[in-house]
Amino acid sequence: MSASLVDELRALIEASAPDPERARPVRTLAPDAPLDQAIPFSSLIVLGTVVAVEDRFGVKLTRRALERATAEGATLERLAALVLELQAERA
Repeated sequence: MSASLVDELRALIEASAPDPERARPVRTLAPDAPLDQAIPFSSLIVLGTVVAVEDRFGVKLTRRALERATAEGATLERLAALVLELQAERA
C-alpha cells in the first residue's frame, strides 16, 4: 500500500467533507482503522469522497467496487486499494 496514496485520500476526505473541521481526525487515523472511529457518519464522508476520488484519479467508482471496499467498514487502506484496482482496470 502506498503511503502517499493514503495521505492523498486523507486530504481528499478532509477537503470533501461537509464540515472539514469534523473530518480533521482522519489526518492521524491508522490506515486500517474504520473511518467511523475518527469521523461520525463516515458513509456520508465516503460518498462525498467518491466524487473527489473520481475527479483526482480519473477512475469511475462502481457501486459493486465501492460496496466491496466498504463492506467491513471504510478504511483509508481499503479506499487506497480500490483506487489502485480501478486504475489497473483502466490501464
